[in-house]
Amino acid sequence: MDTVAVVVDPEFVLRQLKLEEDPLGRLAHRSIGVKIVFFRSGPLVEHLEELDAPDTVLAYYRAMAVDIPPATLEPEDFPDRLSWMLAEAALAAGAPFALTDNQELTHLPFPGGRIVDEWDLADALSPGDTGEPMEDGGKLKSVYKCADDVQCHMLTSLLKNESIPYLIKSQEVTSLDGILATGAGFWAEIHVFTEDADQASRLIKEFLSAETEGE
Repeated sequence: MDTVAVVVDPEFVLRQLKLEEDPLGRLAHRSIGVKIVFFRSGPLVEHLEELDAPDTVLAYYRAMAVDIPPATLEPEDFPDRLSWMLAEAALAAGAPFALTDNQELTHLPFPGGRIVDEWDLADALSPGDTGEPMEDGGKLKSVYKCADDVQCHMLTSLLKNESIPYLIKSQEVTSLDGILATGAGFWAEIHVFTEDADQASRLIKEFLSAETEGE
């Protein structure tokens, strides 16, 4: 089994825990033939604490990732403090990937790797050459664009109850304090495997219709 080191953005953890119980565990368990080892440096933990994260988030973050000392990179070589901290920790861990859902930071390079979102990480770890693969190589299809995190949580909970795997592609720009990406017009997009798309779309449509009728 191959081992892949991944540095984790604490803001990713904070947001994803609002949507699901174990986002990093989900990534690790769905990786076929790959063991993912998550890392973080002291400055990344401090950054999460600065965000006034609940103790449960801090406990989860500390339990899921391994502490490492940061490397030495020049902050002025990066567009903001978060991208610098991610790159520094990744360099120290020898990690080819730093995981974030901040679309402004994805694809920024650092020595030996790059900052990626879950989408790109899944693509890099999936076997074969598929169009838009999750970790086990299946193709994905968009089934809904959520207006906010509350709606996204409700809909993904619905899919989870029906044992339908999903992937959330967020449009939130963290460095702009939660402002949606320019021109996106939605908070996040829910994707499922192609073979589950019809069922997922039907469930979401029925749920939203019932919710509208109840208002």
